[in-house]
Amino acid sequence: MKRFIALLRREWIIGQRDLAIYASVIILLFFGYEGLQSIMTRYAGTPFPTEVYDTLFPSFLLIGGIIFTVDLFARDLYKRDNQHTFLMLPASNAEKFLSKSLLAAVGYPIALTLYFVVSSLIVELLMYLIFGNPIGVFNPLRLHGYWTMLARYWSIISLFILGSTVFRKTALVKTPLAFTILAVLATTIALIFLKLFVAIRVGGGVSLLEALSRVDQRRFNEMVETIRGWTVARDLLHYLIIPIALQTTAYFRLCEVEATDAV
Repeated sequence: MKRFIALLRREWIIGQRDLAIYASVIILLFFGYEGLQSIMTRYAGTPFPTEVYDTLFPSFLLIGGIIFTVDLFARDLYKRDNQHTFLMLPASNAEKFLSKSLLAAVGYPIALTLYFVVSSLIVELLMYLIFGNPIGVFNPLRLHGYWTMLARYWSIISLFILGSTVFRKTALVKTPLAFTILAVLATTIALIFLKLFVAIRVGGGVSLLEALSRVDQRRFNEMVETIRGWTVARDLLHYLIIPIALQTTAYFRLCEVEATDAV
């Protein structure tokens, strides 16, 4: 446990400069956005919008989290200045991986949420003193779909954790590109098997669209509704099974990098 805490402390020491810059950008954006909105609403005489932070939070969660995650893994696995030091740390591969994975998948969204709450409170108080604006502090519990947003973040960030361990360079670009290629290939294979199934059941001279048009509409609608009703299985697949599989693969990739010293 002490080694794991030491790893977390190391990540904080290494990344605190970049995180301080990131936090400064967020609060400066809040000041600029709120100040501009205050001036515009005062001269236009329109109601002041109170959902500013709710609008900005999803973008910072997803885009900022992806950039943070890719840099978190890539800087120690494939950058020569840090690579040897990281691989020779007196800790197990599981501890090394979990320290980074937990920071990316759990620590970042929690820290971002708390920072949004605190910074919005500071900005709103200043805007109230300067412009007399109504105070609208960011409240994640009132944000529509907040928990679903976090679940989707966990699922997406698991993909980028794998990508940042697999790709030595530009994982930020190669990961979504590889995912898109795999999705297109899977869709193409599924369509080929569907056409083969239709050819076997109906006949080779019938097109796929014509075969689908012959399906009884009532039975087809019942089948679609049944599939839509499998929400529990779908959520387990999207938010638990696939992310765990991706992170497990990423862990074994980290082990492989350590065994080969990233050669």
